[in-house]
Amino acid sequence: MKTKDIHSILGVAPATFFDWNKIDSKKKKLAKLLKELDTDTVLELLAQAKKKLKKPNMILYTVNQSIGDKSKHFTLTSLKKVFYKKEPLDIYEKYALSTIKNEAIDIEIKQFANYYKIPMNRIEKALTAC
Repeated sequence: MKTKDIHSILGVAPATFFDWNKIDSKKKKLAKLLKELDTDTVLELLAQAKKKLKKPNMILYTVNQSIGDKSKHFTLTSLKKVFYKKEPLDIYEKYALSTIKNEAIDIEIKQFANYYKIPMNRIEKALTAC
């Protein structure tokens, strides 16, 4: 790939890529690899990676299935925010964590964590606190 392609596709600034190409750079091998890769191959790999990350809807169904008031249902984003909330949780957020802890299967939790890049220790901490 050319430097301009690396910048437009991967967001690596030309100056940064230039620094990576220096002999004493720890990223010299990465720079060499990027130069040798075909642009179409990189675009195809990125498209494949994007397809693999599907939204983790199962955890959402698990949480919302027993909340009768649909206006109180969670979205994936609102459920993610529960794991980062610093102030005390409301009753629905506590219920969501309790439901995840007791009813969600491991794969649901892992997919959710991977999709939103939430560290598993953060999830485990929130689930043990409820």
